[in-house]
Amino acid sequence: MLLDAEQVETYEREGYLEIPELFSEEETAVLRTDLARIFSLDRPEVPRSESGVPLLAHRLERYSEAFALLLRHPRMVEPAMQLLEGPVYSHQYKVVTKPAFGKLDLPWHQDYGTWHAIDKMPECRAMNFALFLHDVNEFNGPIILIPRSHRGGVLDAPVEPLDGSSAFAKLTNETVARLVGEHGMVAPKGAAGTGLFFHGCMAHASVPNISPWPRDNVYSSLNRIDNGIRNHGRAEFYANHKIEELIPLPDDCLRRFARGQEKLPGV
Repeated sequence: MLLDAEQVETYEREGYLEIPELFSEEETAVLRTDLARIFSLDRPEVPRSESGVPLLAHRLERYSEAFALLLRHPRMVEPAMQLLEGPVYSHQYKVVTKPAFGKLDLPWHQDYGTWHAIDKMPECRAMNFALFLHDVNEFNGPIILIPRSHRGGVLDAPVEPLDGSSAFAKLTNETVARLVGEHGMVAPKGAAGTGLFFHGCMAHASVPNISPWPRDNVYSSLNRIDNGIRNHGRAEFYANHKIEELIPLPDDCLRRFARGQEKLPGV
């Protein structure tokens, strides 16, 4: 799947591109169905809060056939290859879970700020793809973006600890206030199956889910294979140490899996 010229222009200008109904209900349902099992696992890739509540699940392709298929899905991989102008690999791959009436929030940051400061990723030839597994509205903790904030490149941000993660380059309040004053804020919302591509230097955050509805998003961070990280100090499920090019699977791979017709060997 390739983006058209208008979609590419929107991404390059605004720093993000939202595509409603990128994945069908049948495809998102087979992913949602596996979440309860995933978050029940006792694995280092599934960190929990001090009270024992699951926060994220990293490197999903290791223990979920459905998510292993999604990692190589052409509707995610091919646009990333197009926008980054080359083959890509998976730097990070996770679900961030926000159950009803939850407390998880994510402070203002640029993902590339962390990748550059900690992982020593040479350039911002990397981006994110988010897939909504539930309907996302203004009440259940949508991701908040500052449009066009990617144009300033990587911004100064102190590295701080973050619950459920190893470390985090957090933007200062002064920087966020300046960016919002220049560009405003948006909170992409939509039905389950909505896809969101956004630049590695996009400033973004999210607030707790105050609603009775869950909000689980899959995030795939895609990096050009010639831009691999130089520092392997973090656990590899936070920052992949191996560069393995993502070869897109057939477009119907998730649909066939949902109908019992597809199986990925080795998962």
